[in-house]
Amino acid sequence: MTADALAESGVVLKVFEALRGLPYQWLLPLCFFCLGLIYIYAAPHFEASDSIAHVGMIKWIADHDGALPVQSADHSQLYRQQASQPPLYYFMMAAIWTALDTGDFDEFFRLSPFAIVGDPMRLGNRNRVFYRQPYPPNLHQGTSLTLYVIRLVTLGMGTVAVAAVYQSARAVMPGRTDFAVLACALTAFNPQFIFISASVSNDGLVIMLSALIIWQTLVMLRDGFHTRRSLLLAILIALASLAKLSGLAFAALVILAGIWVLMRTQNRRGFLVLLGAVLFIWLLIAGWWFLRNLALYQEPFGTATMLDYVGRRRTTIPLLLAGEFQGLRISFWGLFGAFSILTHDIHYQLMDALTLVSAAGFLVFAAKHRREGFTFAAICFLVIILAVACLTLVWWSTQTTASTGRLLFPYVTAISLLMAMGLTALRIPALLVSLPMLAFSIAAPFLFIIPNYDHPPQVDELPASARQTFARWDEITLIGYELNPPERVASGLEIPLTLYWRAQRESTVTRALFISLVDSEGSPVTRLETFPGWGTLPTRWWQANTIYRDDYILQLPEGAAPAGLHIGWYPFPAGGDMPPILESGQEATVFALDLDIPS
Repeated sequence: MTADALAESGVVLKVFEALRGLPYQWLLPLCFFCLGLIYIYAAPHFEASDSIAHVGMIKWIADHDGALPVQSADHSQLYRQQASQPPLYYFMMAAIWTALDTGDFDEFFRLSPFAIVGDPMRLGNRNRVFYRQPYPPNLHQGTSLTLYVIRLVTLGMGTVAVAAVYQSARAVMPGRTDFAVLACALTAFNPQFIFISASVSNDGLVIMLSALIIWQTLVMLRDGFHTRRSLLLAILIALASLAKLSGLAFAALVILAGIWVLMRTQNRRGFLVLLGAVLFIWLLIAGWWFLRNLALYQEPFGTATMLDYVGRRRTTIPLLLAGEFQGLRISFWGLFGAFSILTHDIHYQLMDALTLVSAAGFLVFAAKHRREGFTFAAICFLVIILAVACLTLVWWSTQTTASTGRLLFPYVTAISLLMAMGLTALRIPALLVSLPMLAFSIAAPFLFIIPNYDHPPQVDELPASARQTFARWDEITLIGYELNPPERVASGLEIPLTLYWRAQRESTVTRALFISLVDSEGSPVTRLETFPGWGTLPTRWWQANTIYRDDYILQLPEGAAPAGLHIGWYPFPAGGDMPPILESGQEATVFALDLDIPS
């Protein structure tokens, strides 16, 4: 059947009508939750930004019967700078921690000394912690199970936020399902938003509360004051400021919206109820924490004390924007791990294009609706939220390293609605944006996250593509390798290397692997130190008489002229020589491979 015939028969029309009639208000949050389960599976527990410190806060509170840690210069504590954070999220998760068995935490939590943090251009050693069983999820150990429960609850908070984005869009444009779908999809199918929502982080709680505040404030702008809504907003603001300091900004934003409603309706009683409720309930629910800060640190927020202990940065706004804007935009759409795992350049380019198109379209949308009272008020409210988000992020980034996209997520409702306004004004179909974002958010964990944390695969025998060799370091034997050097030397080129190891027996000693690119005189050009599996599988966990395929990519530094490879092992962390034993039984100084790169 031809396209014309399909159109004439009404099939296409019926399909679009069916899609338009779907219950997106619960379908999109459900879809987001299912995506989050994939990210929970793909990303191990401690690999999101600051997750280790967030877990440290939860554990401290649980171990000390609900007591909060006091900030100090002692950086040995697992919670580190998170002691400055408002405690609501940690109290909630400490209840889960206490209810479940976490007695194996010290055995489960093992930091990797070679982990690369904050440098996505370097390869390998992404795991901050060793995981004996990264895939499938380890549900047998108590600590691992507890962290999965905490992450599920946090994901539930993100799901509520997605639902609130949809309802916010319906509040602004009640008759436009496509607008609500588009705004919701920009949040729900953002890989970085899913990643953060599926991790242990207090961001999840403040994001949920902020999204609910924006939704209810938009309804207030549309319908005027209502006592129950004012009380609800006051409670949400108090909880948000006790979840993260960024939540405190919504008190001023809601009062500003209330002033606009007052001017429009002249409802002084309604405004006074809102103002009094926000002040009284904030003091009742959240005031104690700010008073505690005053007593301990002589400041209400605790941030100056935190900066005193972790260090302040010295930079200017122009230097900040020039040096860190790229990292900010990338980390808003997808920068996984500890600011260390990029997606693909095409993804960032497409999202840049989408952002620019939506910004241009927003001007059209604002001009079209400038005379519509509520719609224009909603536009101004959302723009003010975005301005506050940007100004506070820039200010905080001048104080400490903070140029990361997740810090904009408490304001993601405003960002998504403003983008959706622009795309709608340009008549860009919601599904044209939503479906590719959905497809990419499904693929991203498998393409970019899992390969960085999975253990090296076991093989039954040496493949035909490998070259046989022999070198033994105690119980570790190199039986083969694959090496494909480039045809020429150039800065930035990468050399793939695959090593095939056999464990003669189980090891009781942790050994570290080094791979050095050396010049023609044997001097190191660059050196990679790691554990097998590019940091994921310590030798203490190797199985006897098992062959492991161990893949690496060696990056050529600028001006390098490598002639060979040196491969070896040393006891970690003690160090010391481990001379290889060759197939002849002789002990060698080093095990070397030639690169044979033409000059």
